[in-house]
Amino acid sequence: MVPIHTAVGYALSQWEHMESGLARLFQLLCESPAPVAARAYGMLESSYSKSQLLRAAVDAFFNERKETDSDLHRELKALFNAYQKAQEFRNNIAHGMVIQFGLPDRTYSGYFLCPPVYATKKVVKPKSSGIWFLDASYWYKADDVMYCGQYFVSMLAETMRLIQAVNQKYNVLRNTEFRL
Repeated sequence: MVPIHTAVGYALSQWEHMESGLARLFQLLCESPAPVAARAYGMLESSYSKSQLLRAAVDAFFNERKETDSDLHRELKALFNAYQKAQEFRNNIAHGMVIQFGLPDRTYSGYFLCPPVYATKKVVKPKSSGIWFLDASYWYKADDVMYCGQYFVSMLAETMRLIQAVNQKYNVLRNTEFRL
């Protein structure tokens, strides 16, 4: 197996771990010890819809409080912004394909993740080379994909930190009440 294949699996698994953390955060914002909120979050297929749901939940959560911790509110919004921006990288990884390519002089060769030829928005009309993937909007190496996976891990860590901070500040759920 080529390292880029492993990197793709790693990054996509880390994304799903991070999504699980966001489902727990949604459960907390809904103040529900039942897994209903997290399961409802999981019914949404689009990451954009999930980020909008989280934004609405955090606004409703803080609107119900007499004392609002503006720092926590701001940090949650920053997490949701990072989540929205990371979606493009996740989608590129999930919908990309690995190709092997090398120039005759070996200055640029190896395995790369790029969009497939039919991804109209990700591949512009081939230029003089006539080689479709040379005009792809992204070419990720294994290290690039691993970097994305590690970024998803850091987003999960921030999600879990914020869950603890919100729960500690507002005493919403006991730790044993977090279930998926």
